[in-house]
Amino acid sequence: MNKTGRTPLMQAKKLEKYLGVEQIYLKLEGTNPYGHKYDRVSEVIVKDAMNHKNIGLLVDGSDDYINSAIQFCKNSDLTVKIPLFKNEKWKESLFSNALFIDFKTNKIDSKYELIDKYCRDNNFYNASNQYANRHLNIISLQKISEEIAEKLGDNISTVFTQLSYGYTVSSLYNGFVNKWVEGDINKYPQIFSCTIPKGNAIFDDYKKNLEMSDLEDYDIKVNKYTRNLFTGEGVLLEDTLKAIHDTDGKIISVDEKLLKESAQVLKKQENVLLSMEEGYSFAGFYKLAKEGKIKNGKHVIVLNDGKSELELYRITNFDKYSKETISQWIKVWLQNYSDSIEEAEDAVESAIRSGFIILALRNNSPQGICVVVNLGFKDFIPTYHLGYIGTKEGNKGRGIATELINQMIELTEGKLSLHVDLENNRARKLYEKLGFKTAYYRMIYSKK
Repeated sequence: MNKTGRTPLMQAKKLEKYLGVEQIYLKLEGTNPYGHKYDRVSEVIVKDAMNHKNIGLLVDGSDDYINSAIQFCKNSDLTVKIPLFKNEKWKESLFSNALFIDFKTNKIDSKYELIDKYCRDNNFYNASNQYANRHLNIISLQKISEEIAEKLGDNISTVFTQLSYGYTVSSLYNGFVNKWVEGDINKYPQIFSCTIPKGNAIFDDYKKNLEMSDLEDYDIKVNKYTRNLFTGEGVLLEDTLKAIHDTDGKIISVDEKLLKESAQVLKKQENVLLSMEEGYSFAGFYKLAKEGKIKNGKHVIVLNDGKSELELYRITNFDKYSKETISQWIKVWLQNYSDSIEEAEDAVESAIRSGFIILALRNNSPQGICVVVNLGFKDFIPTYHLGYIGTKEGNKGRGIATELINQMIELTEGKLSLHVDLENNRARKLYEKLGFKTAYYRMIYSKK
């Protein structure tokens, strides 16, 4: 099972009240393993490279995409190379010189042909985001809209996303079409794509073709011109515009001032962190909401690197938080899946002695807890066992449990087991996504 995906879809209730909008949901893609939507793509591309028995990846694109590919390659023992062309000093400031293939002195007619030739000659997988793997990009990212439809069902009004190369727009559209074909939804939501006023190839080309000064005031119509952004085929550009047109969506331009303001509002109202570079989708929604152009309904905003602002604090004694307080959090936050106070206290005492207790804090206020006990074994069964994990009411879908478990996997070096109620499907899906597999049923002797 993939480690990426199944990211939280949290309802932003404070933001709803602040903006006067009925239902707002935030898709927190920053909770993917390495903090970005691109993790979905990198995971699949690395799998494809291994299937083709390539020795490594030649990866190009944004810094987030390159970073993501590097991390997944490390886990799979694949070599990574990054093409370095003229006027790309930004790469030199972010990545090790040992990773570069220096093309700065090459006479370049086509970057794509140069990259492709290097890959063929050296048995490298072409993972250049701008030129290759269009099909895998779209398949990977369309899972985002499928997850949204599975969680919210029918009558999703709008989905806001960031416009860059056009992959995400096309992918979201494909995912919703797939859910419509399967009968899970009766109509597609409107897709609103948000970008900078100038500098995005799709946005600039479309305005130039139609001789428009403000694209967002017009309905999107797919034209017959076929200038492709990267390979001359025209497919991705046309598909992107078709997706927006078919859903009666629009392209929204956002300036830097609005980016800063909207990111601050998101952090203040919902404690969600979002970089300015990836803030266009929320800024576009925020812009329309302020103008009173968002109607009542279900509105989803895909945040490429958005995640809940949390501090993870390890409890090593009872000086700051008492055993009784910790046990009471467990009792209340686990609700139907909690044990007696006596059992909880026993686990807490054991975790303090030889295990781990991690508390998730937001603004110094406890929001979630994870208790892991040491079973004392080295090889017989995993050394550590997840005794309890729970979050405070109102935190559903914020990714707190994911962050807590990932921290525990790191602390225990993966030597971790857990029990999960057979009927708790939501928890089981989360654990499976994080790498846990069902090994056996737990059976407890009980006198009759």
